[in-house]
Amino acid sequence: MSPAGGREGTGRGDPGQGRDGRGLRGLLASLSGAVSRGGMVSLADQMVASATNFLTGMIIGRVCARDEFGIYMLCMSVVLFVLDLQTSVISAPFMIYSQRLSGRRHALYLGSTMVHQWSLALLLILLLGGGHLLLGLGIGPEQLGPVVRSLVGVIAFIMFREYVRRVCFARLQMVHALLVDCSVAVVQLGGLLLLAWQGLLTTRTAFLVIGLACGTASVGWLVINRRAWIIRLQEVGTDFRKNWSFGRWVFASGLLWAMSMNLYPWFLAHYHGVAAAGAWAAAYGVVAIANPLLFGIQNFLGPKIVQAYTLGGMKGLRRFVARVTVVFFLLVLPLAVILFLFGGKLVVLVYGAKYEGNGTVVAILAVNMLVTAAAFILSRAILAVEQSRIYFFANVVPLIILLSFGILLVK
Repeated sequence: MSPAGGREGTGRGDPGQGRDGRGLRGLLASLSGAVSRGGMVSLADQMVASATNFLTGMIIGRVCARDEFGIYMLCMSVVLFVLDLQTSVISAPFMIYSQRLSGRRHALYLGSTMVHQWSLALLLILLLGGGHLLLGLGIGPEQLGPVVRSLVGVIAFIMFREYVRRVCFARLQMVHALLVDCSVAVVQLGGLLLLAWQGLLTTRTAFLVIGLACGTASVGWLVINRRAWIIRLQEVGTDFRKNWSFGRWVFASGLLWAMSMNLYPWFLAHYHGVAAAGAWAAAYGVVAIANPLLFGIQNFLGPKIVQAYTLGGMKGLRRFVARVTVVFFLLVLPLAVILFLFGGKLVVLVYGAKYEGNGTVVAILAVNMLVTAAAFILSRAILAVEQSRIYFFANVVPLIILLSFGILLVK
């Protein structure tokens, strides 16, 4: 697909310009209008997904010891790393190109990305199997062995659930995403509470329940939407080459970003033991309280940014990005201030007194949340104009910070 550049002044409308006026009142009116057209469902979906993740961590953190919770955080960082890469190499190109397709061509493209996703899942299963062999040789924390075995069995289901969500977001089918996440929440939280009641809850059994919940919901979506996708092997290869020509830089960027965000608990476990990773998990979990707002708006705005460029060209994109960046930052700011001031008390309230003394960590993560909110809009605008190489170099910065100041602070 060729870039959508040169479409300024096409007469098809400028998403960055409207009757809302200028200034803060116009910005808020713009956002409220977007919410009324579908953003509210996106926020509701993210509330369900974030609440499920938050309550999962809270149940494990309260029932299990700090070491066990630390193991959960280490394994979850692997899962998040994998999902970030999947989003970069599969979901991000789909979000860009699917907006320009319809009918049978869209169904073929969706079928191709589905095969790409299954292939990536198979690769990750093999890599996790290799990691389990290394753990058996004494490389890494020995407590990870049983949990990694569980991940080998369920990682494909966890990945496919996230793929389904991203497809729904790209197609602006927010209700479908909400139904998938509600079914995951019921099975996952119900299963964890049952295990806790029976005294069987460990990190290993928790991941088995998570995999069961994701698999059940994803297979249901696959069956219900079986006419929305068509798999043709010739198209699979063609679409992969097209995605890779755009996505190789996005993939490399995602690799850098995922490393810079998910290696901190591993450094903590290396220098201070897995209990320290558990403390990090508690602080991280409290900051995740803001995720329904943060990710809900992101899930809604991502495709809208692409749409703004498709309909209004660079001029429309600039106006839209300037508007929503200010609004997004102002919406996240109050939550960040609350977490900065009262994060330590919230950690104790949610996870118990054994995690006391982590207020500083929460404060740092709250500041990072503000930076991430502002950077998200700009990063999606860069991807919308297919400047993935610039996106890659921008993601070098967090990795440099990790390898310099990050390691020194962890020590």
